[in-house]
Amino acid sequence: MKRRDFVKTSIAAGVVASTVGNIFDPFSVKAYANAPSFARAAMNAGTGRVLVVVQLDGGNDGLNTVVPHEDPIYHNLRGSLAITNPLRINDTLGWHPAMTGFERMFNDGNIAIVQNAGYPNPNRSHFRSTDIWFTGSNNSSPPDANTNLDDGWLGRYLDSRYPGYPDPAVTPDHPLAIEIGTTTSLMMQGANMGMSMAIYDPDTFYRIISGTDISGGDPPDTSTPAGLELEYIRNIALEANTYAKPVRDAANSITNNDVYPTGNDVAEKLKIVARLIAGGLDTPIYVISQRGYDTHAQQDSGGTPKHTALLGGLSTAIAAFFDDLKLFGQQDRVALMTMSEFGRRAEANGTAGTDHGTAAPMFFVGPEVYGGVYGDNPALNDLDRYGDLKHQYDFKQTYASVLQQWFGVKPADSSLLLKGEWETLPLFTQAPVGVGGSGVPNGFALDQNFPNPFSVSAQGSTTIRFSTPGGPTRLQVYNIQGRLVKTLVDGQMTPGTHEVRFAPASLPSGTYLYRLESARAAETRSMIVMK
Repeated sequence: MKRRDFVKTSIAAGVVASTVGNIFDPFSVKAYANAPSFARAAMNAGTGRVLVVVQLDGGNDGLNTVVPHEDPIYHNLRGSLAITNPLRINDTLGWHPAMTGFERMFNDGNIAIVQNAGYPNPNRSHFRSTDIWFTGSNNSSPPDANTNLDDGWLGRYLDSRYPGYPDPAVTPDHPLAIEIGTTTSLMMQGANMGMSMAIYDPDTFYRIISGTDISGGDPPDTSTPAGLELEYIRNIALEANTYAKPVRDAANSITNNDVYPTGNDVAEKLKIVARLIAGGLDTPIYVISQRGYDTHAQQDSGGTPKHTALLGGLSTAIAAFFDDLKLFGQQDRVALMTMSEFGRRAEANGTAGTDHGTAAPMFFVGPEVYGGVYGDNPALNDLDRYGDLKHQYDFKQTYASVLQQWFGVKPADSSLLLKGEWETLPLFTQAPVGVGGSGVPNGFALDQNFPNPFSVSAQGSTTIRFSTPGGPTRLQVYNIQGRLVKTLVDGQMTPGTHEVRFAPASLPSGTYLYRLESARAAETRSMIVMK
């Protein structure tokens, strides 16, 4: 039985996920803050994992994507725009009916829905809010140094993972990141240069991977602004010729499986990504975008139901992408996340559309994702003064979760990259083993709680037994949505075996996670609370 299947079938008995490395060190932030080069060197380790970022460009309407169909306020606010026939997620939520691919993957446990993702003091400008999401900055008032950043959150990660790039001595043989778009994005900008290779359309991409010189054809007219921009794009693409051979070799070694829909822009882009991953390219990050989400008018009415087409295309393409990867045997090392600069206004406008809003759901997709719904349903009875949703999770919490749990970045280093400490969500079933260490240290172990399941009553409790090699130790309990329920241990401990009693008399029944962290490792198990 594969480990992922074991995780899914044994959650009632308790799931264990281990991380090796300096994942909890109360002294790291202070030490690394004064020695960024040391932090970079510590992060220069590959995991073999791939992250695919899909940008929903224009501001996706989250309320009509993950639909709170049992909330009467939703129907009152949306009127004829309200979705009346969603696909079931749970008793109160449903997918937009076009999202059958997501419905299947969610039911298989392969999608995490992070509700109400946003940030304080939200900006409703496409350009500014996109910059905030791409850079991982805050939108606070000065003197907050994070207000404006010139580099992106993934660019900083790659800059740290490959210190000295593009020095040939440290430059990898394969591209650090590939973006399929008109140019490289701010998200991939490092401290001194862009860290990604841009392909501005699939035809150009195929010309590169087939060995054709992209410089062929008539040069652009640089006497016009459009010509200057085209020349810039072409120059970026020419730089990509450094990687033409490994890209071409990877692409030519694989043919996509016949699982993709036709006439689907997102599917065409993901076909390229799947082909390169399965063909052996070591690139850890891919970025694609889907345009059209700025649905101010006729959002889903008239001759062309725009939002339905967008969500249906997205859902079908991503499901096909993972079907393709599964047939190649590559699915377990790939995770996909979606992001959009903001959601839409809670109330429909007068032109059968929705205006710029604030918080909206994010999606994390893949076999290694801890599937489920994270967070509360949108609080439509508690909107801000503009009539917009209040955020529950700062989007930088999800970034910290990706960096730490998917790429194995230490929390202290993640704090440097994201300009602050952010509480993570348990989005992935297991962090990469061996990043920053050679194995679980001697004396570190987390046992299954006993009894399990256990009943909540006046005297109901369970015992958690663990071993630690000594030093800083933390033991915390989370609900399945990733919220911290209780901290049982947080401080210095002597080496040896310890027991902690947990008596959650007021908790609702359900599955909970408990996580043990020391200076060099972490382990997570699940337990079931019953009434």
